[in-house]
Amino acid sequence: MSSPAQAVPQQGPPPKRRLRNYLLDTRFQLKYTGMVVVVTLVVATILGKLAYDQSHAQTEMMTIDAMGPDVSPETADFILAEAAAADRQLLLMIIGGIAVLVVSLGLTGIVVTHRVVGPAFKMKSLFRHVADGHLKLYGRLREGDELQDVFLEFERMIEKLRANQRDEITQLESVIARAKEANAPGSVVDDLVSLRDRMEKELQ
Repeated sequence: MSSPAQAVPQQGPPPKRRLRNYLLDTRFQLKYTGMVVVVTLVVATILGKLAYDQSHAQTEMMTIDAMGPDVSPETADFILAEAAAADRQLLLMIIGGIAVLVVSLGLTGIVVTHRVVGPAFKMKSLFRHVADGHLKLYGRLREGDELQDVFLEFERMIEKLRANQRDEITQLESVIARAKEANAPGSVVDDLVSLRDRMEKELQ
């Protein structure tokens, strides 16, 4: 029975996280994140405008109610200035809130897409490794990465290939032994031995 594929332990401390480390597939990640940011910006702007218009209308009504016939020009100017300042403060708060929301969602989008693109990037590297004739996994997906079930199936596939390769090597060794007993030409035995060595190397 075959033993589980062993991952090569990573040496040294883990690499520091930087923004460029999260952008493994820049086109896809920025495209997805940009779509989320644009939709959020449009919706937040519409809602913010509705909130501002409603607040501005209430401020105007309160200002009209406060502007009685007995109000002095100085008091009227003060009321108008305060109303305008309140509107400006609300507008700045809405703009600031939208900006914080957009930046937060943008960064979140990059991190979330990284958890999909990162494993895909890792598995493409593993595919190339296997295609080069190495039937052994190196490294694993990180905790929290997506595509864990896909990686598990890939790991099972590699282990199955390794088990089949071991069976074929065993059969090949038997053929080599019989060839030697039958005094087969040395070139034939050498070719069989070379094939066995190559197959064993693929398992290392």
